[in-house]
Amino acid sequence: PTCSRVQFKSCFPERRRGPFCLSIQMSPSYYDIDAILAEEELVPCTVLLDFSHLAHLDPDAAHGAMRIDNDGADADGSTGGMKKRRRPDHRLPEGSRIKMPLWAMEKWALLGYVRPGLPRHYGRRAREKVEADPGSADLRSRNERFFMSGMLLVNLIQRCSDVLSRASGRSRNQGQRRNAHTAAMAQVTREAMELRRTLHLTYTGERMRRIFDWTLSSIDDDVTSFTRRLTALELRLFRIGATAAAAHTAWKNYGSRRIAVSETALRAAAMQTRGYVKESARSVSPEHADEGM
Repeated sequence: PTCSRVQFKSCFPERRRGPFCLSIQMSPSYYDIDAILAEEELVPCTVLLDFSHLAHLDPDAAHGAMRIDNDGADADGSTGGMKKRRRPDHRLPEGSRIKMPLWAMEKWALLGYVRPGLPRHYGRRAREKVEADPGSADLRSRNERFFMSGMLLVNLIQRCSDVLSRASGRSRNQGQRRNAHTAAMAQVTREAMELRRTLHLTYTGERMRRIFDWTLSSIDDDVTSFTRRLTALELRLFRIGATAAAAHTAWKNYGSRRIAVSETALRAAAMQTRGYVKESARSVSPEHADEGM
């Protein structure tokens, strides 16, 4: 895993204007399990260079790809009797479409070796289905960490677009291949911005209202039918809300009883008393002690 978990705090910028202000803080720990699992998302990407000995990254191209090599020459140095032998080609040619985990292709994408894309469950059709009825969408079946992986992917695409923009500004002479890559990256960036909007509306909309309703009305009930469709981030929110609702119910039922004094408060009072006695003993001078005798 890369250091993006340490530097990444929120892919959703705080909106000070509007009905919602979403600021999801991810753990700064390098060993955060949720961030590690979220970066396991397979991302389709396009190879922009020819790579040697990386044909295994493209399973379709690895089978049957052969290279014809000349095995030798005649004694007089001519190539008339040269034998040709078919050998497997281990090159990963430019333009190949492969899938890599998010943590593995991040550095390649920032260096311009590959162009990231959006997985199918983050594509336009999938977004339209989610936006049509976000409350009943089974996001967990698509990705257990649907929101976290989506935020990390959007953040990576935005960073790649910024790097490409700075590089394009420095170099005036751009070839046809460079222009094609810039246009494709601009299209991917627009799709990523739409994905960010969909994630924001889905997380803060109907699904969040349903989570709040279930946390308040399902105390001591079986909620498996509802929680099995929630993502890891929503499930964490549901558990926090359920714990708070149970504590509120317990306070209403037992809040009128006598509240016992905390042991911490008792120990603090005892320590203050002992400190007061010691200070009083020290304040007694030797002359007063002799007079008392």
